[in-house]
Amino acid sequence: MNLVIIAAGQGSRIRSSSGGIPKSLIKIKGKSIIDYLLENGKRIGVKKFIIVTGYRSKLIVDYLNQFDFQVNIEVVENTQWELANGVSVLVAQSVVPKDEPFLLSMSDHLYDHHLLKKIAESSLENSIVNVGIDYKINEIFDIDDGMKVVVNNKRDSQISNMSKNLKEYDAIDCGVFKCDYSFFNIVKESCKNNNFSLSDACNILIQRKELVGIDINKSVWFDVDTPETLQHCKNNFHLLDY
Repeated sequence: MNLVIIAAGQGSRIRSSSGGIPKSLIKIKGKSIIDYLLENGKRIGVKKFIIVTGYRSKLIVDYLNQFDFQVNIEVVENTQWELANGVSVLVAQSVVPKDEPFLLSMSDHLYDHHLLKKIAESSLENSIVNVGIDYKINEIFDIDDGMKVVVNNKRDSQISNMSKNLKEYDAIDCGVFKCDYSFFNIVKESCKNNNFSLSDACNILIQRKELVGIDINKSVWFDVDTPETLQHCKNNFHLLDY
């Protein structure tokens, strides 16, 4: 299985701590976030990593070329990185095999291989996309910025609503997905209507009852998006299995 990592965004909210580098290159406990994401995939047997760059793409390319990660990496550049992240998903389509599902991850979400393995092993029998969701909402550090989801019931885990603005919700999307190749068609459909975000495409799936949440249970993850969330991640890094 391939893992697509979306690393195209500017990360303007964390600029005061990052110095303006891409978020995937921010160091935590001596390693860049991208190092940890590659390690996760390597530990669960990912065949190829497809990294979508955009903002300051050369910095990421140069960083990846510095080291032998002992994994297969292909970099594709999103020249429209200022648009929302759904565009980056489409940029990856040309290098994703058509005959198998793929994993999709944000580059500023830090988690360990146990979480990725759980998503990778989930079934797409009743969905086009599965997304890891965290029911431990009282433990979410920056809940206001979290992508909130409503789940019909825990038995089939079908998601019925997704938005950062929900007042009532069951869980938080942790930014890790398993996708059927046909998801690219959904993202294209969304972008044609000038709805460029990944969540816009997911809401089309919700209307068609084809988005399922995968309970990450006790797994821990961090959304590194602001100076405060970066510090929170550093303070709690010991909770991850690295």
